[in-house]
Amino acid sequence: MSADALAQAWADAVRGNREQAERLRERAADGDHYAPIASVFRADPNRRDDATLNALREIAQPDDVWIDVGAGAGRFTLALARSVQEVIAIEPSAAMRAEFEAVRAEHRIENVRLLDQRWPTANPPRGDVAMISHVGYDIEPIGAFLDTMEQAARRECVAVMFESAPGGLFHELWPAVHGEAQVALPGLTSLIALLEARGAEISLHRSQERAWSFASREDAEAAARRRLWLDADSPKISALRAALDDLLTTTEDGLFAAPGAMTQGIVRWRARPQERTTP
Repeated sequence: MSADALAQAWADAVRGNREQAERLRERAADGDHYAPIASVFRADPNRRDDATLNALREIAQPDDVWIDVGAGAGRFTLALARSVQEVIAIEPSAAMRAEFEAVRAEHRIENVRLLDQRWPTANPPRGDVAMISHVGYDIEPIGAFLDTMEQAARRECVAVMFESAPGGLFHELWPAVHGEAQVALPGLTSLIALLEARGAEISLHRSQERAWSFASREDAEAAARRRLWLDADSPKISALRAALDDLLTTTEDGLFAAPGAMTQGIVRWRARPQERTTP
């Protein structure tokens, strides 16, 4: 398929997923979708046991400027700041920015700029590397989004992405709860196909990550309700609980987990200077 056709297929999937959610949702849309859960995305910038972060550190060079689009609470941005000259963090969620600033202040990290910006944008900042981490699954104008990444990056672009969107665990609950399959969002395979159709030469590192796990059954149910757009007193709660009983297992360390593992990839491609017009 052509790049235009693949970008259109991506947009169609994003639109279909959004329209399905709007049709089935029981609770009103949040002003800031991440406000209730932003603290979950905090991480220690000094950690050394994160394989994905360690792989990104190997890409980083001391005099680099990195742009992290959709930086969240700084899970990777603030850690990478220890390895490069500067990181520019792009984050439109006020709740995420607040968590980001709290972690930055706690660890006294100064070589970071945090911008309230949505991509694609007409005037992106410039850096050596433009990165996304688990961003893009629900971006409808994906061609323009990638164009902006390539415009911003002097050397290369990097994307960390799961084979299916992070909510993929909850796909399995939809038929039992809503009586229909969820419209799937694009993931790693779709990104690779689109980049190659756009003419990019990519390198790919795949890894396996443990599937979703929760400290308690109540935490698992709360996450599932949010992902399935259910009210706490929804008439579908009993169906949700029965489906969770079938899905979740208890691990040796007492966590409630979905079986199996998630495939994740780190995709690298060279930024190209020419303008693109992919939709």
